[in-house]
Amino acid sequence: MPMETKIASVPHLGDTIVGYQMPRPYDKAKPTLILVHGFAMSSHMYEMHYNSKFLEDKMNLLGIDVIGHGKTKTDRESFTYWDTAIINIQLMKSLGITKAFVLGTSQGGWISVRMALLEPEMVRSTVNPFKVEYH
Repeated sequence: MPMETKIASVPHLGDTIVGYQMPRPYDKAKPTLILVHGFAMSSHMYEMHYNSKFLEDKMNLLGIDVIGHGKTKTDRESFTYWDTAIINIQLMKSLGITKAFVLGTSQGGWISVRMALLEPEMVRSTVNPFKVEYH
């Protein structure tokens, strides 16, 4: 059964509404993996990750809907990957996440690199989804 998407408001682009999936409460003792989806998708594409016992025991998971997808909305007619990266970082901060790894699929890869460039102290590294083994 699909998880309900949570929403939060961040200030970039004039009070943007951000949709996200966080299957379990944030645990500061565990590392965090941010999941950024590709074009024409939403954070629901990572359902198998949210339901993985292997991942649940090892890390926090946070899937974020990028601008124009899922429940993330702005009144602006135009925006960039930079804007989405800023919004993702603002969401991280609002949730109390100070450091994370970021896995981006397709356009999410471009966004994850921008997140790392904007906040290198917060983004520990970006993850290539094609090099990850799941058990």
